[in-house]
Amino acid sequence: MRSRDVGLLGLGVLCAVAVSIGAGGCQPEGNTRPPGWSGGSGRTTGEGGSGAESASSGEGGRRGDEGAGATATTGSAGGGGTEDPPAARVATIEEITTGVVARDTVVELKGVVAMSQKFFIDDTRSGACLWGVFLSSPNLTETAANSGILAVSRSEASTDENGGVVCPSLENASAGDPFPDDVAPGDVLDIVGETTFFSSSSCSDACGDLDCNDESDPPETADTCRQDCGASPELVAQSAVGQYQVEWIKSVTRTGHVEAPKPHVLTAEEVMKLSSPTATEFFHAWGGVKVRLEGAFAPVLRTDSMGEEVVVGAYGNIHLEGGPVQVGDKIYYIGGAQSACYKGPIYSDVNVVFNRVDGFLYNNFCIWGLQPANKCTDIDPPSEDCVTDALMCP
Repeated sequence: MRSRDVGLLGLGVLCAVAVSIGAGGCQPEGNTRPPGWSGGSGRTTGEGGSGAESASSGEGGRRGDEGAGATATTGSAGGGGTEDPPAARVATIEEITTGVVARDTVVELKGVVAMSQKFFIDDTRSGACLWGVFLSSPNLTETAANSGILAVSRSEASTDENGGVVCPSLENASAGDPFPDDVAPGDVLDIVGETTFFSSSSCSDACGDLDCNDESDPPETADTCRQDCGASPELVAQSAVGQYQVEWIKSVTRTGHVEAPKPHVLTAEEVMKLSSPTATEFFHAWGGVKVRLEGAFAPVLRTDSMGEEVVVGAYGNIHLEGGPVQVGDKIYYIGGAQSACYKGPIYSDVNVVFNRVDGFLYNNFCIWGLQPANKCTDIDPPSEDCVTDALMCP
């Protein structure tokens, strides 16, 4: 098991264990750095880089190690022939997230609304790059339970001189997946893909099976575990509750543009459920939905490598009192980016109080939290560089 700020090396051990027991979708948490991207696996407050903290609804489904561009099919070759792919069933997001449409069903979602830009999720051991876009049901003025879902598309990765997997940076390159690179909130889309459900059997509470005193554990993992288990165990609660998604995207057609629905304001009771590792019904209803945290929330301060109290943790996460609630930078962070829009948030005032956070409820490697799409407009007060640098982030 891993703590919140576990490094990529420690997570690789976990993923190897998860694969051996058939867990689907195990990936490095947070905004990862595939080989070939600049930047290290961690960072100090204010530096760009969301490393391994909380991972993604990533590979999804139960497809094991199929390569990029694999399409959903049924059956296998037999008698010299291959079965035709199943016809797509027209379905709604609500039907998927309430279980009316079974998992592993090829579906067509008509007129759904993009709620986020495209973002990098992870690369797979089969050499595919995974990309995500959050979607909403059509014809809404405000988001609602079971109205949102994460769509996961794939493109083929390249390799570096050492044979490492390299995925393009969305700051300056095309992803090569079915979603338009410039997909934006409010875009109306028709999508064909397959229903999947991301969950990991490796999730458990706190540091789980990781021995904080075992010198054989990877140093990054062991050090983080010692800090989190010894100083702030309330920040590392993890959940085995999975998340519905649509994956293996075959086609995306943009048909128009509308005003995206405003986020639902979470009640005090719903805010408390954000930090519950067993709130299955709540997470299944609100997973993938953009919601709003509104009020006055002080940060739960962390301790950096210099022993100083900080608002932003080592991997770009902020923890707010009231749960605590984890607020990440998974969607807008891009490893090695030049633009400050794609770097982690900066809050140097430890007495800051957050009035509002808009974000997607997302299972980022066993940790449910809010993922804003923009550090300048989805958070009040915004990241300090938004003000000092007059950033206009997409």
